[in-house]
Amino acid sequence: MGKKIKKEVRIVYVFAMFFAALLVIAIILLVGSSHIDKTVTDMQNSTDKYIVEQNSINQMREVSDYLTTKCQSFVSTGEVSNAKAFFKEVDVDKNREASLEEVEKYGKDDSVYASLSEALKASNELTKTEFYAMRLAAEGYGLNDSEIRDISEDLTEVELTEEDAQLTDQQKRQKARHMVFDDNYNQKKTEIWNNVIDSTEKLMKTTRAREVDYYNDARSRLIVQNCLMVVLLALAMFLFIITAQMIIIPLTRSAGYIRSNKKLPVRGAAEYTYLARAYNRMLEVTQKHHEMLSYEATHDEMTDLYNRKFFDMKHEELAGEETALIIVDIDHFKSINDTYGHEMGDKILKKVSGILASSFRSEDFVCRIGGDEFAVLMVQMHPGLKHVIEGKIVSVNKMLNCSTEDGLPAVTLSIGSAFSVTEEGAQADTPEELFRKADKALYQAKDAGRNTYAFDEEGINS
Repeated sequence: MGKKIKKEVRIVYVFAMFFAALLVIAIILLVGSSHIDKTVTDMQNSTDKYIVEQNSINQMREVSDYLTTKCQSFVSTGEVSNAKAFFKEVDVDKNREASLEEVEKYGKDDSVYASLSEALKASNELTKTEFYAMRLAAEGYGLNDSEIRDISEDLTEVELTEEDAQLTDQQKRQKARHMVFDDNYNQKKTEIWNNVIDSTEKLMKTTRAREVDYYNDARSRLIVQNCLMVVLLALAMFLFIITAQMIIIPLTRSAGYIRSNKKLPVRGAAEYTYLARAYNRMLEVTQKHHEMLSYEATHDEMTDLYNRKFFDMKHEELAGEETALIIVDIDHFKSINDTYGHEMGDKILKKVSGILASSFRSEDFVCRIGGDEFAVLMVQMHPGLKHVIEGKIVSVNKMLNCSTEDGLPAVTLSIGSAFSVTEEGAQADTPEELFRKADKALYQAKDAGRNTYAFDEEGINS
């Protein structure tokens, strides 16, 4: 009888241990899940804050540059639409103030808010100069009071000094241009840029610090959780099997996915699947962010072509291979900018870049390497295929000459080409030598009167 009671006690004790272990596991998982959920939520909030502040910084920079462009365009050309666009942004849209208000939601003690506030203050100070210059220009271009009032009431309230009011129309225009293109104006623009750059640096620094803290916190909690599970394994093999199948094994497999930057499989315990979904969402946002940064690092912002940095890198990679380098320069581009303004110049750059991008093969690399200078790296090309390049050049010129209904001034191109290998099969030129030959051919085309092309005489017979 005594042995029976003792055995029953042992059975009760074992079941009590099982239920105690189960209860402890449930408590640990619930607490750990809540902490992980909070960490993931904090990470998401941090990401949202980063996106909002980054967009606000970009908007502050873009609107400031937009106002400068519209002001300078009006002062340079007298085009009233530019002045109206300027005052519409200042008086109606107010995107600069809106960007600051978005950041203000996170508190005025935020470091990004402080830098953006300084940028807005500097931008507002600059608009005073722009107001005065635009009033000078308006009178210099012969606009009457009614026409000035039609642009903006703010412009009618600007009073010229007695000395400036006595200037001739030409002198007013000249002074207005000087005010928005001189060193003092550029210095104020630099002050705005410095504040925007400072905002970006502070944003990156604080975001990186927050992400490291969240990652360390989540990682520490996962380590503690796993350690407690291992301890509980000694108490009940049955519970260990369930725990291993539902949590430990999925977590172990997740390490490989995380190292490979792949999405976690959504299976296992509910806590883990929630973490997997949250991680997958965070990974998707991070990958998109990295893709955006990678694209911006290798592409020209205006034309979407590859930039000079990418060109130099790809040029080095192709060293020793059969490659053709084509350098394209827009003839008299500076005169176009001086005559029609930078906005028109930008449209021409986009037009030429679009034609170049559509004229070459998908495996070729079309780059913008300077203000009005483009370069094309054609792979698997040798002097025997010179006619292919000539065909491309003819196609580009044909498209450029046929596309005249867009209202843009007609432009021509000067083009220089060179091959990395000669017809005799000598050792391929270095990237520097190939660029020198193509550049030399470009200047031969320019010396020939522009609107033509030339090939390197050293590598082939032209």
